[in-house]
Amino acid sequence: MATVAKAPSSNDLQSTLARDWAVQVDLAFGTSDSEEDNWAFVRGLSQFAPSFTPGMQDDSDIDSEGYGSQIATTIAAKFEGQGRRKGKTTEGNFKQDPGQAYVRRVGRKMGLGNVLRARCWRTDGVDEGYEGLFSVEYTETAGANDALDEFSFSMQSRGKPTEIHPVATPNGPSVPIDEDEDETPGTGGGAEGN
Repeated sequence: MATVAKAPSSNDLQSTLARDWAVQVDLAFGTSDSEEDNWAFVRGLSQFAPSFTPGMQDDSDIDSEGYGSQIATTIAAKFEGQGRRKGKTTEGNFKQDPGQAYVRRVGRKMGLGNVLRARCWRTDGVDEGYEGLFSVEYTETAGANDALDEFSFSMQSRGKPTEIHPVATPNGPSVPIDEDEDETPGTGGGAEGN
């Protein structure tokens, strides 16, 4: 019988959890105080993930024997999430979580008013995070009379996000990942394909 390569059992590997992300927006972006960062967590999220989607073009030619040949010519980066509208009630007045409220407010504007600065990072020890400028698509979900208020957002990048290490303190600085560091995906190196 011929020898066949087989991957070892994965019972010694640990799975990462989809919930192990932190997301922040800079409340000072675009204001007269924009010299000072004012990061706020976007709380109440039930789902979140950054995504990187390549735009493919067919670069086949007459020598390709009729087979297509794809190459990535662009990459679209997004922060996508869903959550439940949450906040605190003080003296009969409801005050929405500041991070949620900011995303909602920016998501209802047009032009450059629809742009925010955001960052996210893994909270489970994986050295992965991203920061950049994003245009915001914000949607509130209709529900029945016994439903909770829910929302979703898609933050679409304006240019290339910066890869950062996980942030150490709530208003701490973002520390970019050096492109010369280990480039193994998921270990804190450069983006795949860089």
